[in-house]
Amino acid sequence: MNAAVEEENGSTLSRVTCGWKKPHLPLESVLRYWRDVHSPAISRRAGLYEYRHGQFDALRDDVFAPTKAIDYHCPRPEQLMWLSDVRYFDDKGLAAFGESPNAAVRAHLLADIDILVDKSTTYRAVGRNAWTYKDETKNPAPAGRPAAPTYSIFFRQRAATPGTAGGGEAAFRECVRSLAARWSAMAGVQRLRLSVFDVPDMEAERKAGYPIKTHPLEQQYQALIDLGLEEGVDTGTLISATEADSLCMHVAAIHAYPVASLFTFVRGGRPTLIGLRGYPAYRAIQEFNATGQTQPALLEWMYGPVAGRPSTGS
Repeated sequence: MNAAVEEENGSTLSRVTCGWKKPHLPLESVLRYWRDVHSPAISRRAGLYEYRHGQFDALRDDVFAPTKAIDYHCPRPEQLMWLSDVRYFDDKGLAAFGESPNAAVRAHLLADIDILVDKSTTYRAVGRNAWTYKDETKNPAPAGRPAAPTYSIFFRQRAATPGTAGGGEAAFRECVRSLAARWSAMAGVQRLRLSVFDVPDMEAERKAGYPIKTHPLEQQYQALIDLGLEEGVDTGTLISATEADSLCMHVAAIHAYPVASLFTFVRGGRPTLIGLRGYPAYRAIQEFNATGQTQPALLEWMYGPVAGRPSTGS
């Protein structure tokens, strides 16, 4: 395990939120607002360990070798458009996040959900259920379009009532863990992170002040794999026909979304440059190699103590 993976796995819980926009809003405008307005504001909240936001291209149902056993297709109106992975070092971090900032300001931040979001579900993953197996990208805090093919791959459990007690859930979880372990050992796989979701807790979301816009049960997912590949990897080899026959006992659907852009707003408890200054400023600074604009003294002068927040954990 390299240092970047070890740091990422310092988080003991995460909340993965994904959804789609209101139908009348231009997607490009929504994604730009999420990147340049909403996310830099969220990155200043207390308690965060890591905060990544991904924007998706249209789902691809041809990533894996064809099979009738598993559903790779999703109707266009039901396809996800983005994902926010908000991670906390521990329960204290989550509690601090929930109290930050004060209630009046939180209400202004959460108003963005009512403005932009049609449907959105937040999934919680705890301990080893949120785990990075591998990262050889040499880019622990990506910002912008991935340099190599990157996918967010969502899994839907075969059981009719996901999340209930019994062998169905346990077998499904073991199935996706085995798949994640096998993929992470394959040549050409640069990054793999698995999130195995708890059943969404709507009451907890309501108490936190979030507008409830959750997907119907049949549209919810039970696991996610973040997958980064080297150029030229044949994704059709990731799931063989024989393996599909085995997977389909526990997995009803696998939906693969190409990641168009990926932004890291908080890393190790500290806001990144895009978390403080926004992505357009980040791009301009990179273009001119304006290192003075990245110095801690200047950033603390501009943004206050949040710019000098110490790293979380060890």
